[in-house]
Amino acid sequence: MKSLVKVSLLAAMMAAPLMADESFGGIGITIYQVREGVKVAEVIPGTPAAETKLQAGDVITAVDGESLQGMNIEQSKEKLRGQVNKPLEITYTSEGESYTAVVRRAQITVKDLDNKAVSAWYGEKAELNAQELETFASANVSDKQLVAVLNRGSLVKNEAEVASANFNGIYVEKANEFEPKPQVKNVVRNAGIELRGFTRKAVSYSVKTPGRTIVTIMNADGEQVARLVNDRANAGINTIGWDASEIPNGRYMVSIDHDGAVSGKMAVLK
Repeated sequence: MKSLVKVSLLAAMMAAPLMADESFGGIGITIYQVREGVKVAEVIPGTPAAETKLQAGDVITAVDGESLQGMNIEQSKEKLRGQVNKPLEITYTSEGESYTAVVRRAQITVKDLDNKAVSAWYGEKAELNAQELETFASANVSDKQLVAVLNRGSLVKNEAEVASANFNGIYVEKANEFEPKPQVKNVVRNAGIELRGFTRKAVSYSVKTPGRTIVTIMNADGEQVARLVNDRANAGINTIGWDASEIPNGRYMVSIDHDGAVSGKMAVLK
């Protein structure tokens, strides 16, 4: 009975919006609203979310520092969706621990699929000729790649259950269609690296061990505005000077690379 209730809840709150064709900038998760924020029902393979440690069952509590508590599902979706290629910071809980990750939105398209297409996706591709395979792969979304199949909001992991007609294909824009921009690794905020201060004259941070650090600062559009290198960072608090007198006010992503370990955090420049 509990399983049936859960399926009904997901269908009502999450899957229904996916049944219609739509295209948007997103990170590649299906969600439903809970008291603390939104709970991840599925992480879609081949999407930006799949490149993080985010997993089904985790609860996203904030986006770009703004709490999702008390919002409805449409408001939460609006926070997670947005401009393609624009990075966002998500704060989430997983197995009782709190984490932060930086994710860059991709262009995601949802389209209806029929049973034949689903069967082809899960193992019958060999029976298609080259032209049919190309037609199936594009499915009238020529600049996208099919990365997953959903049935009422849940991933279809094999071809065993293809009787239903309620299938959606999830397409992601091919990587080479994106403009090349600096990448930020996704990490736990408390991984021994911590941003301590961010002003127009200096960036302060702490590390647990001595070594080389690289501080990268990106604006809300994902464009790099500064790259600060400290070849001999000390264990503890370090400060690097920079001139931000010509940099506009706003939120910036500050990532700190310390001997291969990277921590990222959104910060406000006033």
